[in-house]
Amino acid sequence: MASAGQAGTGLPAGSHRDPALQALVDRVVADPNPNPGAFLLARHGLTDRFGAAGAADRATGSPMAPDLKFRAGSVTKTFTATVVLQLVAEHRVRLDDTVQSLLPDQVRTDNALSGAPITVRQLLNHTSGLYDYIDGLLPHFRSIDQYWPREQLIGIGLAQPRYFPAPGTRFRYSNTNFLLLDLIVERVTDHDLRTNLERRIFNPLGLRDTSYPLAQTTIDGAHVHGYADVSPLLPNAPEATRFDVTAFSPSEAGASGALVTTAADTARFYRALLQGRLLPSALLRAMLTDTVPTTGSAPPAVAYGLGMYVYATACGLAYGHGGSAPGYLTFALNSRDGRDQLVAHTNWNSFVDTGIDKDFWAAFQQGYCSHPG
Repeated sequence: MASAGQAGTGLPAGSHRDPALQALVDRVVADPNPNPGAFLLARHGLTDRFGAAGAADRATGSPMAPDLKFRAGSVTKTFTATVVLQLVAEHRVRLDDTVQSLLPDQVRTDNALSGAPITVRQLLNHTSGLYDYIDGLLPHFRSIDQYWPREQLIGIGLAQPRYFPAPGTRFRYSNTNFLLLDLIVERVTDHDLRTNLERRIFNPLGLRDTSYPLAQTTIDGAHVHGYADVSPLLPNAPEATRFDVTAFSPSEAGASGALVTTAADTARFYRALLQGRLLPSALLRAMLTDTVPTTGSAPPAVAYGLGMYVYATACGLAYGHGGSAPGYLTFALNSRDGRDQLVAHTNWNSFVDTGIDKDFWAAFQQGYCSHPG
């Protein structure tokens, strides 16, 4: 496995360490916080700045750096949603098509698709009401590197009653929605999501450090190691509250969160998306403005569009997504025109509810609104 110290040249030319961003990440890794490392990469216009602190790999002591690969978690959802909306633009799918019509074999009298019809739009904006399979994984857990078939995960999600019976009535985040979108993409295009991501997004944008692994539990090249509290899963593990979970299988997340990427590639993707290079203007506008209030979500999230969060920051609305994966926590915030951006990352993420990491949350919100001195 490549060590974190083999950092490449993935940062934009001219990037420089910024004292204000550095002060923010220093607080993220300061005791008593459990975070081994953290970074912020900010862009305002053509100026790129960063702050990085702590360790990317506790075993070797390799320092955290913003050009390392990491597991992006639910940032993946914006990528998946972009593919779906491209298929809408090609008239191969409609936002108001029902899951039941597109995936009739998934409907059974004893599962959640037997209720009121759910549309593609409702999968994209998390108003389907479908149970989140993540909440039902623990009884099926056997090992960190186990492979999770998509069909098993969808089955877990559909086996439980809906959170609410009438789709479209309110927001309730559920990763099951995006596994069904994955299956729809595959049925419509006759290619898996990885192929679609590579052909439609990764290759056209030159995202050379971005991949969509499912069966591979290692990360190729220089990367961040992820750490978590695994006491609910492996109570006898050494250092169970800061255990290296880098090898946690990305198949557990699939289309909802399996992406491996870098901060620069993440920023490049959102910049291209928001500047109209990936979607027609009407569909991009729908992605950002066809929103529902994110009731119950932690600030600064205020609304959710079609695979995109809307954040209310001290310097105005921002668009993007958060990403939570075992051992990794990421946020990407962007101005409407894609000129102002922030990618924030830390390599500790608990399996248990330990509350909000206040220093990290403060860092990504303040970092987005900070400007070069």
